[in-house]
Amino acid sequence: MEFHCDSLLLNSLIFIAGLWCLLKGSDLFVDSAAAIARIWKVSELVIGLTLVSIGTSLPEFASSFYAACAGETDFIIGNVIGSNATNITLILGAGVLCTGTLTFSPQLFSRDAILMLGAFVVTNLMVFATTVQGRDGVPVHGINIWSGILLLLMGIGYCLCLFRSNSEKTAGETSGEASAPPSFAAAFFRLAAGLVMLIAGSKALVDTVVWGAERLGIDTMVISATVVAFGTSVPELAVTLAGVFRKRHDIAIGNIIGSCIFNIFLILGVCALVTPLGINSASGVINVAMMLGSGIFLILFMSMEKNALFRWQGVVFLLLYGGFLIYNFKDVISRFL
Repeated sequence: MEFHCDSLLLNSLIFIAGLWCLLKGSDLFVDSAAAIARIWKVSELVIGLTLVSIGTSLPEFASSFYAACAGETDFIIGNVIGSNATNITLILGAGVLCTGTLTFSPQLFSRDAILMLGAFVVTNLMVFATTVQGRDGVPVHGINIWSGILLLLMGIGYCLCLFRSNSEKTAGETSGEASAPPSFAAAFFRLAAGLVMLIAGSKALVDTVVWGAERLGIDTMVISATVVAFGTSVPELAVTLAGVFRKRHDIAIGNIIGSCIFNIFLILGVCALVTPLGINSASGVINVAMMLGSGIFLILFMSMEKNALFRWQGVVFLLLYGGFLIYNFKDVISRFL
């Protein structure tokens, strides 16, 4: 069953409904998983370090996994690369612009941000050094199963590092909640409901995007790297702005960095196990390089001052996002010039 029809208006409504299911389903899934973790006496801090970043990446993961099963590899690459570029340039840029000065802990830079840049570099090396079978049977740049296994192993290593480095801090912490945790049965039911919403939403999103790209003559890579990437990055936007306005700056920027890391390790790693991720257009290869460029800018800005990002740097990030959009929509823009 395909979640699209021959009407652009109805497909737009299906797209919006699918995006809503993705976002609400991811919220439900994360909250339920956190409740189960509390029932099993897992530290709240460890939950936050892992579930917040992974949870805000669930919309990207669900839509990309379905696309992998459907063989839409351009959608996967565009979604992941576009989400990472959007996270850094648009969402972090907006957060820095709103707060003026966004401070962060030294460890966030020395461990997580450097690892994020390393993941971007590894992804670029994999893409440019590996060829897989493309859409028409022609060899193209991409990520094969062995690269996917390597990415997953790197992600597991990162999680183990997080647990190990925070085990002593979390050992003596309590949740501080007086109310009893929900029953396991209730939490598991909500977890299952969230998973169903994720699956249905991802199918509706991918089906309508592929249909629209074919009808409008726009590359699937472009749509997934811009429209879909922005939509699935809404959870990161919400968490980042909440962290900014509540003066929880480490959460604001840490959510961005952690989500970018898990987008690479988890999403590309798992999807590459399902099908080789071939990049069937030149714009896809350029977008991978542009993601690396956004990571380099972030590292440079984080290393310039004393553990803080400033408003002018937020303006630069937003200008970079504008350039990212202009490049991807250059063919569409040329039609009206």
